[in-house]
Amino acid sequence: MRQLYLTLVCIALSVTLSAQTVLRQQTHGLVANHTNEMKITDYTEPGQSGKNVVWDFRSLKLNENFVGTLDSPVNSKGQNIFSKSNTRLEEFGNSFFFLTTKKSIEQHGYMTASGNTYIVYNKPFVKMKYPFAYNNSFSGNFSGTYNTTQKQLGVINGTYDVEADGLGTLMLPDNMVYEKALRVKEIKSFDQTINDRNYNIETTTYRWYVNEHRFPILVLIESITTYQDGRSFTSNQAAYNPIAIKEGAKPLDIERFNEATLEAYPNPYHDFVNIRYRLTEESKVNLSVYDITGKLVKVIYAGTENAGERTFKFSAKEISLSDGAYIVKLKANGKEISRRIVEIQ
Repeated sequence: MRQLYLTLVCIALSVTLSAQTVLRQQTHGLVANHTNEMKITDYTEPGQSGKNVVWDFRSLKLNENFVGTLDSPVNSKGQNIFSKSNTRLEEFGNSFFFLTTKKSIEQHGYMTASGNTYIVYNKPFVKMKYPFAYNNSFSGNFSGTYNTTQKQLGVINGTYDVEADGLGTLMLPDNMVYEKALRVKEIKSFDQTINDRNYNIETTTYRWYVNEHRFPILVLIESITTYQDGRSFTSNQAAYNPIAIKEGAKPLDIERFNEATLEAYPNPYHDFVNIRYRLTEESKVNLSVYDITGKLVKVIYAGTENAGERTFKFSAKEISLSDGAYIVKLKANGKEISRRIVEIQ
C-alpha cells in the first residue's frame, strides 16, 4: 500500500511539473545559427506577478519588425576581445557576446555596430541558470570596463536579481493566447563611470516564455538613468514574437519540423553559398533570402516539391548587393525554418 501511495505521489508530481513552463538550455538556450523575429511595440505596464495570472496585452500597437540573429563569435569584430564566448546575438547591428552552457548563460560583453566601442565584463553578468521555473531566483554582481579601440573610457560595477515571478495566460494582438506562460523578471543595477562622469542605471526587464518556443514571446524593458547632478531619464522598449502554437504541441526543435531540414554551407562564404533543404513529404515550398531588416531580396524558389533533397546557390554580389549578413527562410506547408548566412569579401 505504501509503495502504491509513493507511486501515486510521483505521478501527481510529474503531472504538476509538466503543466509548468520550465526553461532549459536544450529548449530555451541561446544557440548559434538561429534567428528570432520580433515586432517592436509601444511600451505598456507589465501587470501583476503571481500564479494563474492573466496578462491581457491584445491592444499593443505594432511599430516595426526586426530580426535578432544568433551566430558564432568567430569571424566577428569581437572574436579576439570576447574569446571565452561561444554565441553572439546581433540586434540592430549591435552585438552581445555570451558563454552559453547546459547550466547557464553568461554575458561577457557588448559591442556597437561600428566595433569602435565595447564593454568587457571581467566578472560576467549571469542572464540565466538552468533549469528555471516559477518561483526560482538567483542574484549576483558583475563588473567590467567601457572601452574604445584607442583606450579605456571607464568602469562598470553592478548587481543583478532574476526571478520567475509569474505563471499564467498571456494574451497578445491578433487574439494570440499562450497558456502556462512563465514571466521572468530581471533587475540589473549598475554604476558607470565614463570620462570621469558618474551614472547609475537600473534596468528592469520582463520576459514571457512558453515551453513550445525557444525565445521570449514578449519583452518589456524600462531603464532609468540617474546622472551625478541628480537628473534622471527614463527609456522604454517593448517587443513581442507573434508565433502560433498548437494546443498540446511539444517543445519546438528550431532545427527541424516534420523532419524537414535546411542547411547553408560554407558559412561564412566568399562567392556562393549552397542552400539545401530536405522534405519528407510533398510540400508547398517558398525559399527566400532577406536582409537583416527583414526586407525580401530574392525568392530562390516557390512551388510544390516532392519529398527529397534539393540544393540551390545564392550570391549577394550576383544580384548587386553588398556583402554582409542575410537570412534564408524555408517555408513548407505553413511552417518555417530560418538560417543566417554571411557573405564576406
